[in-house]
Amino acid sequence: MTPETAHLVPGPGGGTWVLSWLPGWDLTQDQAIDGMALDEILSDPEPEDREWALEMAALRARSLGMELEDVVVRLCARVIERDRRRHREEELERQRQEGTDRPPNEFGGRSYAGKTVARLFWEVWQARAISFLRRGR
Repeated sequence: MTPETAHLVPGPGGGTWVLSWLPGWDLTQDQAIDGMALDEILSDPEPEDREWALEMAALRARSLGMELEDVVVRLCARVIERDRRRHREEELERQRQEGTDRPPNEFGGRSYAGKTVARLFWEVWQARAISFLRRGR
């Protein structure tokens, strides 16, 4: 399950689709489906077959005209942004209840989903580095 969403923007020819994690990108319905499937794939903390999942994610990313690394960075940034916002809101609520006015810490804890995306980012980066080193030989 992911908090990201897809929205149809009405317009000529049936309109275009926009994903919450790709604001400003006008997508076809097929691309929007690929984008949401991609987010779901990368949000799964324990895929049955990690290699297959990364392969499918790379294919879906290419249908959007993106590299998998770019997608992982964007999704990771969204997770961190949500975590920080949630942490600030929790801190403000705690301060209201305690009657303190200490400014909230801007660095919230990472959610499980954030760790998953960060781990995938690391794995993709390692695979690219290994591939680069092998080509150099």
